[in-house]
Amino acid sequence: MDNKNCQRAVKTALSTIIGLSISGVLIAPTVRANGYQAQDGEVTSPIHNVLAKTSTAPVKEFLVTKLYQHQWDDQDAVTLHYNNIPLLTFLDTPDGKAINNATNFAKKLEQLSSNSAQASEINVAWNAKTEDYVITFANNELVKINEYVILPDSTEDLAHDALQATNRLRRLMGNATPLKEVKGQPKVVAKKQTQKATFAGVKNLRKAAQGIASWYGPGFHGRKTASGERFNQNALTAAHRSLPFGTRVKVTNLNNGRSVVVRINDRGPFTRGRIVDLSAGAARVIGLKSSGVAPVRIQILGR
Repeated sequence: MDNKNCQRAVKTALSTIIGLSISGVLIAPTVRANGYQAQDGEVTSPIHNVLAKTSTAPVKEFLVTKLYQHQWDDQDAVTLHYNNIPLLTFLDTPDGKAINNATNFAKKLEQLSSNSAQASEINVAWNAKTEDYVITFANNELVKINEYVILPDSTEDLAHDALQATNRLRRLMGNATPLKEVKGQPKVVAKKQTQKATFAGVKNLRKAAQGIASWYGPGFHGRKTASGERFNQNALTAAHRSLPFGTRVKVTNLNNGRSVVVRINDRGPFTRGRIVDLSAGAARVIGLKSSGVAPVRIQILGR
């Protein structure tokens, strides 16, 4: 093989392995993550991903990762792309560390990539002490999934987001078999009769009703609710399918007995078997935020 052909072969091999040409121009790899499609030869994310509309160039760029700054529902945010696939979005924290947190994660991924790390060693687990979902490599923490670190196409379910992000990374780094569950995932402890909503209409709620509650937050913060007001994830509000807007409801977590009074200002939840969707702030008060869902009793207090 002559020198020219040899250089071409080396160049092609490097492009395939790390997604980088000799000239330093990033090349979209052939590997894709679930839920993303190739269009016109480029890997693109769903239209739900705001990056397609608000970002044109990365604020930081490494060998296999790029960081894009943008707005997420009136919040500053940074989304990390791994091999041109959006992997995680870092929402700005109260101390303004979104870009720092994203950069630290990017550096860890760069190190794993340069060492040809085994993708099968990437896992995710629930940490009861910190109340975070933690993505690890060989039992070493890579990143925590919480209210400030979510999927770019967040499902508003942190457990699902954590599992999705982990499997996306396992596939991108080596096409490892996807995981089926989060290790140590907290279980919903509920009596049999609480699995389904026990009300038939608003009038029956004058005493009390039991069912499963969930919560929603970062992805909806700042958006208009069904009542027309802006959603504040830290306010004590909730979504209900039929109660009049402005209704005050006492919600009690049956797992721990903690209660909170919320104001109905939105519609939902639309998942079968759930009777109320709490704001992140309300969920935090009754200890529901970490588990995601919990059996509750709700009682109307009036307007």
